[in-house]
Amino acid sequence: MNLIEIRCPAGALDDSDRAWLAAEITAGLVGDGMTEEVPAETLSRARAMTHVGFLALDGWTTGDGPWPRDVGVAPPMWITMTVPEQWREEMSRYVIGWFRRAVHGLDARKGWKRSGGDLWINLVGVVDGSIGLDGRPSTADDVVATMTAEFRAKADAGDVDLPDGVVIDPMCGMKVRLGKGAITLEHDGVTLGFCAMACRDAYVRLA
Repeated sequence: MNLIEIRCPAGALDDSDRAWLAAEITAGLVGDGMTEEVPAETLSRARAMTHVGFLALDGWTTGDGPWPRDVGVAPPMWITMTVPEQWREEMSRYVIGWFRRAVHGLDARKGWKRSGGDLWINLVGVVDGSIGLDGRPSTADDVVATMTAEFRAKADAGDVDLPDGVVIDPMCGMKVRLGKGAITLEHDGVTLGFCAMACRDAYVRLA
């Protein structure tokens, strides 16, 4: 559940700008660079549950007045990503940094300069019971379970050759290196590793 809305003044972005920015943003969330770490089943489902949309707003006005369509001036952008509330804090730093990088990449392509205060990237969390997965009241655990269902259904889901100190997240199938900072859980004398607290919490509640 990665729901991303990008607002900007009407006419500021053309079709190629929108396509480029959407591709850059999704690359950091569910891009091809993750294929070695994330099982195909989980990555495919995560991609299907990631959505990017653009809203071109008329009459964009700041405290200084209407947005000036000056050549070389970057249009203001207001990006909102909606996720389950349980994911928000853990994801915020990475997501805000990645989206900022994507926007600055577009600025460089267009020759735009930003003066500051014209780019806002906010993560919004939706509490359990108010998440409408497939139109049904759902929880963060339900979202994780849906995203990982195909991986967990595989009979050989955990049958992978791994280097020492690396384990498979039993919830989503990602490779996790054990050690300082790793998210783990002791279960029946075995150390389980998780890619994120969302997977760990879902595993505890759904296992």
